[in-house]
Amino acid sequence: MFHDKDLTGAVPLVVDLDGTLTRADIAVESLLRCISGQRGTIAETLGMFGSGLAGLKARLAKTDPVDPAAQPFRPEVIDLIEQARAEGRPVILSSAAHQRQVDRIARHLGLFDHAVGTSKKDNNKGAQKLANLRDLIGKRPFDYVGDSAADRAIWKEARTAYTVGVSTGCANEQRLAPAQRNSLRSIAKAARPHQWAKNLLVFVPLVTAGLIADADAILRTIVAFICLSVLASGTYVLNDLLDIDSDRAHATKHKRPLAAGTLSIPFAIILAFAAITGGLGIMAAVTGIGGLAALATYLVVTLTYSFRLKSAMIADVMALACLYTLRLVIGAAAIGVAVSFWLFLFSTFFFLSLGYVKRYVELTKSDAEDHRLIKGRGYIRADTDIVMVAGVSSGMVSLLVIVLFANAMTESGIYASPKLLWLLVLPLLYWINRIWMMARRGMVDGDPVAFAMKDRKSWVLFAMIGGIVTAARFLPLPI
Repeated sequence: MFHDKDLTGAVPLVVDLDGTLTRADIAVESLLRCISGQRGTIAETLGMFGSGLAGLKARLAKTDPVDPAAQPFRPEVIDLIEQARAEGRPVILSSAAHQRQVDRIARHLGLFDHAVGTSKKDNNKGAQKLANLRDLIGKRPFDYVGDSAADRAIWKEARTAYTVGVSTGCANEQRLAPAQRNSLRSIAKAARPHQWAKNLLVFVPLVTAGLIADADAILRTIVAFICLSVLASGTYVLNDLLDIDSDRAHATKHKRPLAAGTLSIPFAIILAFAAITGGLGIMAAVTGIGGLAALATYLVVTLTYSFRLKSAMIADVMALACLYTLRLVIGAAAIGVAVSFWLFLFSTFFFLSLGYVKRYVELTKSDAEDHRLIKGRGYIRADTDIVMVAGVSSGMVSLLVIVLFANAMTESGIYASPKLLWLLVLPLLYWINRIWMMARRGMVDGDPVAFAMKDRKSWVLFAMIGGIVTAARFLPLPI
């Protein structure tokens, strides 16, 4: 607790911390890190719950000290504090977060004269926060900045009721910013519908199996696409829950809803659970056990990647390649066909190359020291050239698979003009080299598939590939 300024003069400005000064919830984030194994063990975390709410916060504060520099502070609240200080008014930080955490935030910002948090004896929230505030300033008037319904008892006694969240219910209310938490915009951003384009891979088995005119197969594939997309959105939310710290340190990912604090952790957990169970349930009802097993396998690999493999060198890109290939398996399982050996092999190496593109972009954009691990990853900047070589090589191997596939189909009788398949090498060779050159020039922002979806040349090349396969399958030519 700070005591830098006498409280007998001007009207104090009292500021809440969680959800107000910062969009985050410090104790909830600490609990999430502990439960996920990022801080201590799960058994140690469960043992914390026996000490009551105040005791739990104390143990979390000791186990997981807050990093003030990583907090998503609200600029409008900072501006109000600086205005109050310019007027010579004392500013008090009062929060339900533990006293250690509150003190760390206050010292980092250097804007507060007093800092009051939860102690071992009481949880500094609602009526208790008001009582602690009265002990500090007596019956003098004060202004209060808060964000939740728990603050209404304090707003009622405040001279000015500032809010960045719910309505205060007071005539003297002043809204500093609109309530943004858990808005439809934040939910949509967390779900990442633009990533659903990757799931179009489930339609590939429909084409390769020659069932593009089968209404039942088309319906099943559409359902598989929807279920996979919904489930994938749930896993994206889970991944963001685990990546809050590393996302806040990232040049662009700090804008994601959970990292920015516009989506609350409890709501995100409910959202993820609903999306995952809904996707699995509908898949089972429409496509049966085969489709459910394939989708469940995708879920297991995704969760393994999120909890462990994403920070493991090489294993992370192998997991990414596996997830792309599993999309093909899901599409095949939905219509009851098998993924061909050639398609499986090509997919593995092709998407391994794209996985390396993703890591390469992260490495080139990182500001970490050359021999220090990038936060949340198993790579150092010195690995950049090796990652590029491995990625380009994987892409070239996928082209070799295409050549072997075209040769094997010559006498298969499946294709009307199998020699046309040799032409697939040309657009694929061009595209793989181009995506790596674009990445080298800094023109690929993160996900190469997302880049391709916005790239006109990529769409032209994809159309060429589709045209070549269709012609080879159905158009008999004298070659």
